[in-house]
Amino acid sequence: MPHAGSLAPKERAYLQDALQMENLCIAKCGVYADQCQDQAMKSLLSDVARSKRYHANQLKRLIGQPADAAPGRQYQ
Repeated sequence: MPHAGSLAPKERAYLQDALQMENLCIAKCGVYADQCQDQAMKSLLSDVARSKRYHANQLKRLIGQPADAAPGRQYQ
């Protein structure tokens, strides 16, 4: 895995954009899960949010930010 200091500025920018997209997806899945009446769909959206949180943490590690839980609520 590349070290955060070894990333070119353009690489860092791509990773930051990807992190923003992952965080947006996490937020949307949370909103949609809250609106679902169907438990299977709610569970699926929660699983997607969890997967996206993992991806976001991986991107944070690459960028050199501390990987942590999502600010706000957690979807389980």
